[in-house]
Amino acid sequence: ALHPLGLRVALLEAATGDNTPAPATDQRTLALNWGSRQILEGIGAWCQVEPLASPIHRLHVSDAGHSGITRLDRTLIGQSALGYVVPAHSLSAVLAAQLKTCGTIDHYTPAICDQVSVTDTQAVVRCSATDLSLTARLVVLADGGRSTLRQQFGLDACEKAYDQAVLVTTVLTSKVHGQLAFERFTLGGPLALLPLAGPRFALAWTLPADQAPVLASLPESIFLAKLQHCFGDRAGTFLSATARHVFPLHLTDVPNAATERAVAIGNAAHVMHPVAGQGLNLGLRDVAELAERLQAAHHEEHDIGSTAFLTAYVAARRGQTRRVLSFTDGLVRLFSNNVPGVGLVRNIGLNLLDIAPPIKRTLLRRTTGLAGRLPRLARGLPLQTHAKTPAIPRG
Repeated sequence: ALHPLGLRVALLEAATGDNTPAPATDQRTLALNWGSRQILEGIGAWCQVEPLASPIHRLHVSDAGHSGITRLDRTLIGQSALGYVVPAHSLSAVLAAQLKTCGTIDHYTPAICDQVSVTDTQAVVRCSATDLSLTARLVVLADGGRSTLRQQFGLDACEKAYDQAVLVTTVLTSKVHGQLAFERFTLGGPLALLPLAGPRFALAWTLPADQAPVLASLPESIFLAKLQHCFGDRAGTFLSATARHVFPLHLTDVPNAATERAVAIGNAAHVMHPVAGQGLNLGLRDVAELAERLQAAHHEEHDIGSTAFLTAYVAARRGQTRRVLSFTDGLVRLFSNNVPGVGLVRNIGLNLLDIAPPIKRTLLRRTTGLAGRLPRLARGLPLQTHAKTPAIPRG
């Protein structure tokens, strides 16, 4: 994203190419909303990602045990897709290839930072194992939800365990999906089916933490039977499943994601429940906002690691971050609630939403990254090497 500015950037990555999961073993898929597609367009990567992505044209939302449903369609936002499903290894490969073309970026791998220090004008990061020491005006922490750098820089996180885990796999069905995605809420957690190439879906099935490993270890035929019983036959008959993997779920929020000379973005700043598929999209929006502010500061020769600069960035991102965290956490609590009467409320709510296009349109604009102040990258535009940063407000 920063390549057009000519800034010298060092990228420290713990993993090496040899440790990257192979496509045959890496079952993870990523849900990109329209806003994230625009950001990838803005950095020049979308033309390589698009052939590897499966678009989502429609979304069917239901609540197990109740008749309430809501149907969402791309026409509500006037775009060619609500979002896209991309294999994680495919997106990583595209970005890694693009990284090699950026002459202003020094890529260090493997590099695990274990010491940091900060002065008034710079930060120093050290990697003892490789005897590497680097100084920078700004350190961007993007080392994931279990960020060790966040701890080293003294950024406090609020954490909440969900006592749930998500089981992921790819399933083959008897019915062509027509780019239709499903989100089915159950008392154990949401079950999402995201369309892939052919009659295949990426499955993300949230379950109680003690049940997920049990289902993952079942013989394939028994697993498919339980999936069929839980989901029903809207997607056809489930015929086969690839290797199953389980990941524990938790919520992490870093209310003040910056300190002198350092700022946390992406999962290092916020981790949420996978319901509604907002995690990666929120992280990419962090990238777009920070990059645009770095562009302006660089042009105006301001200090990009100062408290004033980083405080302004955190304030700009805090509202959307808080809304998305509250939205996803609220969905989990509402649809995993067994209190008498709550199911009826959910049922009525889904049915009312289904017949209220204006409300659906507003909801979709928020969840697809089209609402609010849009930085240049979120409009599909690359950064400029000059001019300040007016952004287009969107309703």
